[in-house]
Amino acid sequence: MKLGMMGRLFPVLLSKTVFEYTAGALPDMDIRQFRKKMMKEYKAMVARTPSVGTMKENMFAPVMYLACFGFSYYKADPERISMDVFDGMIDAICTSDIMKRFYKGKNCFDPKEIDKYARGSQRSKKREYPMDWVFDFSCDLSVPEYFVTHRECGVCKIAKQEGLMFLMPHMCVMDYPTIEYKGGKLIRTKTLGAGDDCCDFHVVKKT
Repeated sequence: MKLGMMGRLFPVLLSKTVFEYTAGALPDMDIRQFRKKMMKEYKAMVARTPSVGTMKENMFAPVMYLACFGFSYYKADPERISMDVFDGMIDAICTSDIMKRFYKGKNCFDPKEIDKYARGSQRSKKREYPMDWVFDFSCDLSVPEYFVTHRECGVCKIAKQEGLMFLMPHMCVMDYPTIEYKGGKLIRTKTLGAGDDCCDFHVVKKT
């Protein structure tokens, strides 16, 4: 992938949250040096990860950069970034003001959102990009509810590329708050990140 504007945006938006959390979780860590290592890892990971297309053509393109950001956090200091610390970083991002502002006013059952999934599902099956998601989609807006069944996952593919599949269950938890912020509730029994044959998203209206 090219770093581009999107690739530069994620560190700008998330760094304050992530490094303030890390300073509290690991008070003896040299945050300045850690940040340098992480940004070096991040840029290198982005550069060696094949593209899944532009944001305009692929709704999941931004997720690739977010995944690289998360994985580079661990790779910057694997001896000190325990799973508890990593989980805390993920939680800090999910509960951050920037995340809440990003999703404010968004509705996961908006016709435009539904259309993105419908078109994205058809596009994904062309398998134009090897690192891309491949998924089925169906919905019933009279309920309302929708189903997304991921057969392949771009984040998992980055994790395999980097030898970090053990981090996937920790990354997958981000799906719950992001859907909740858009007025939905995620019901899921399987994930590719946990070694299952699919990720079975069932999204209903939040009550």
